[in-house]
Amino acid sequence: MQTKDEKVSSTQRKKTATKRIIVEVIIALIIIVPAILLCIYWKKLIINRIFQAVALKPNTEGYKTWLNPPTTITRGYHLFNITNPTEIVTNPSSTTVHVKETRPYSYLLSSTKKDVQWSTDSKSISYSIHRLFTRHPTRFDPSSANDTGVFIDLVRAIFRTQYQLKPTQAFYDFAGMNTFYHRNAVEQLEGFTSDLFNTVKEKMTGPNKNKSGFIYRYNGSRSYNYTIKAGLMEKGQVLAFASENAPFSFSSQNFYGFSIYDGLTFVPMLFDKPSMNIFQPDFCRPLNVKFNRVLYMFGGIEVHEYVIKLVDLNQCKDLNDINTCPEVDKLDISQCISTSLPNNTI
Repeated sequence: MQTKDEKVSSTQRKKTATKRIIVEVIIALIIIVPAILLCIYWKKLIINRIFQAVALKPNTEGYKTWLNPPTTITRGYHLFNITNPTEIVTNPSSTTVHVKETRPYSYLLSSTKKDVQWSTDSKSISYSIHRLFTRHPTRFDPSSANDTGVFIDLVRAIFRTQYQLKPTQAFYDFAGMNTFYHRNAVEQLEGFTSDLFNTVKEKMTGPNKNKSGFIYRYNGSRSYNYTIKAGLMEKGQVLAFASENAPFSFSSQNFYGFSIYDGLTFVPMLFDKPSMNIFQPDFCRPLNVKFNRVLYMFGGIEVHEYVIKLVDLNQCKDLNDINTCPEVDKLDISQCISTSLPNNTI
């Protein structure tokens, strides 16, 4: 038989145990409930924070970052050296052209957005791209400034279009043995002149026409002009394009039948886009990029690797879907050079 004191002690222990259980349940709820809510809504919360940071609106941090992106662009340019020019000129009908690829010539590319104009409703934005090329301080080998060869260039390609597929001897007689010029490789990029260049100079477009050479032609000029959408979910989609260096342009969102991006604006919801269409102004046509894998670079930062696909836009099974266009190993960029060049010249 329990005494009165024993009953009181037992009752107190039960109350204490009950209180402890209640406290433990409350603590568990305090820990578990936020964790559950975080698991449910964390993606949405993170996405909203990102959207706030990258929103393309006037006088915002996202707009300032868009104007001057904190990225460094490094490009390596290769030339193609014709190793048997004398044989080609001597016996053009039966000689096979032998071509050897050069080592890369590395340059830093700085792209700055200028001439920015917002639409009245701030739903679209027009801007131009100013590009500046400089030799890479560590990757550009100083000895490469002495590289020479007979290189394939646009000057010869433009001149060549004046003749048939198999040119007559007049093609070689007109240009003489200097049809293939032996020149400096770096000058081929940074600017050169020749008798052949003076012959086709009037066909060149753009502000830099005193010399030929890819970097010379595009360096320091207002090369490209874009109009893009600025809406949160459509940001970067191209509405119009024009170039000072090429006759090609368009001013319709449905010019290609599918959405294309400028490649210079942060694309929203990137993880929901296994493939994208990026307009490449140097080629005057869009390229398809497809997600390949996740890499870790720059001290462990997760980055996405994309594979570039060259596609024939004239052979698509569905004009509204670039994924139905066949992949090719070369592209015709003649429209990016001159309106007077025949198709498939370059």
